[in-house]
Amino acid sequence: MLGIIWKSGAMTLLVISISQIVSFSIHYSAGQPFTFFVFVMNSILPVLTAFPTSFYIFSQNAKLRRALNELKALHAELSRRAAIDGMTGVLNRDTFMEHLWEIRKKAPEGVLLLVDADHFKGINDRYGHAAGDLALATISQQLRAEIVPDSLLGRIGGEAFAVYLPRTSMESGVEIAEHYRKRIEQVDFRPIGRDRHQLTVSIGAAPVRPEIKLTDILREADQNLYEAKSKGRNRVVSPLDNKSTNRRPNLVVIPGRGRKLLDV
Repeated sequence: MLGIIWKSGAMTLLVISISQIVSFSIHYSAGQPFTFFVFVMNSILPVLTAFPTSFYIFSQNAKLRRALNELKALHAELSRRAAIDGMTGVLNRDTFMEHLWEIRKKAPEGVLLLVDADHFKGINDRYGHAAGDLALATISQQLRAEIVPDSLLGRIGGEAFAVYLPRTSMESGVEIAEHYRKRIEQVDFRPIGRDRHQLTVSIGAAPVRPEIKLTDILREADQNLYEAKSKGRNRVVSPLDNKSTNRRPNLVVIPGRGRKLLDV
């Protein structure tokens, strides 16, 4: 408010100055005296008109700016909510896949990790769905706490997360995956105030290369995730491991918006 008053006052002084200059020029050209009365009238009239008009205009402009800022903030919040998974606070599946398409243009090589909660149905059945939601939120929290700079993290399925590690070798990617696995394994998870329940995840890793289609990358990562599950869970499987014959049959990956991997 004080700023609006100052602006209105400055505008009024400007109008008074212009009024006095114009009036003096007219009187001087006509050979008429520029009296004190004329000076006062040239000052009073702008004060009575310019100040309230300026105050009104500046006030309306301030309201419009506030409204515009609120709309921008609302739009940003809606955009954020549309991109974020509400339960876990990470990117949702569609947004993650869109970002992955884009980031591959700048960082076409790296490692893709598929992280899936082990025995998740058992948590829901034993403790209830609220505990299952808490388990997912806990896993995402651990992943976010150790996320590598410039990497992507998203929830791509019911209990499945994906991490893209750009400019990362497979050896480094497996080390990072093992770090994630151990961190989650050590979490003191106590659903609904009960005794500690150990959370574990299985992770499948796949190399990301410019010449490899994204669907093929997802397929390999999901096959490795399936193999990790088959070998007993709570482990990381990557192309560095000796391949077994225990592979997921008839894997289907649906590309495009709304793409979905078959659940493990």
